[in-house]
Formats: sequence, C-alpha cells, structure tokens
Amino acid sequence: MGIFKIIRNTDSGLQYMYNALNYVLYGHTDYDKRYSMNTDIDNAYEQFLLVKKYFYKTSGNPVFHFIVVYDAKSTWGDNIERTECMSRSIASYFSDKFQVVWCIHKKPYSKKYGGCASVYHAHFVMNSVSYIDGKMFGGSNSEIYAFLEHIKRVTGDKSWVMQHGSDKDKHYEVDENDV
Repeated sequence: MGIFKIIRNTDSGLQYMYNALNYVLYGHTDYDKRYSMNTDIDNAYEQFLLVKKYFYKTSGNPVFHFIVVYDAKSTWGDNIERTECMSRSIASYFSDKFQVVWCIHKKPYSKKYGGCASVYHAHFVMNSVSYIDGKMFGGSNSEIYAFLEHIKRVTGDKSWVMQHGSDKDKHYEVDENDV
C-alpha cells in the first residue's frame, strides 16, 4: 500500500513556493535525482514566477505539493529505475499544462504494523497556474481523486492511502526583488 500525501500551505504565498522548491530540490535529497519535463531545475522558482506574472496570478495558492511514498512491491524492492519510471508517469498527468518538478528520495518508511513500505518516496511541486492558458489548478476532490486513480494505474496497486499534511517548516528566504 502506497501513500499519497498532499501538502497544503496557502498562507505564505510566494514565500511558500520558494520554500517548497528549495526544500524538495536542494534541502532534502540524499542524491541528485531531480527531474522535470518542462522546467529548468536550477531556475524553477524564476520560471514558475514568470508564468504567474504573465497571467497576473501571483497571489493565492502558489503550488500543488504532494509526496508519493511507494510501496516496496510497486518499486520491486530497491529498484531506482522502476521508481524513476513511475515518477515520470505520475508527473506526466499534469505536465502538459503545468510546470512540474520532482525529486526522488531514498529513505525507509515503516508500515504501521511492521515491515518496510518502501525505500523511495518522491516529492512533486507543481505550479498552480497553467503555462498554457493561465487557469489555476483548483485541487477539488474530483481532481484529486482522478489523480489518485492515475497513480494507482501507474503503480499497479489499488490500495493507496491519501493523507493531508502541512509544510515541515523548512524555510529559505526569498529575495524580495524576485517577487
């Protein structure tokens, strides 16, 4: 059973976007497994912000941040190639309309009743503003559950659990000239 965890923080605005991107791409990685299909990893904050400014949508929910904790069965144990492939397929659900960056982390997660859930989890950060038409990702229940069904298809596991969480208080300072 995998875990799909949604991280919400709409109070801090662009500062949260900066914090989330820095935490995921630089502050919490065991090794350099950072990816994107449509954004330069090293300039993700600036590119997300450019899209927001272009469509005049710099306030409100800045990003959709979620974590996918893989079950050991779906990753075939300690198989990074399979994990990379599944993470790319999961990100592709949104990447035709939204900028998405993600990073795979290797850290054992234990199941509630013993045993190892997986050694891999992936953090995804998606711009809440579409680079195609400027529409905001609302994150409605129907959108979230449709996405969860996509994760189930990608992993071949129907027993996923959804959790809601909050930011882990990882803070980086955004330069006010960038806003």
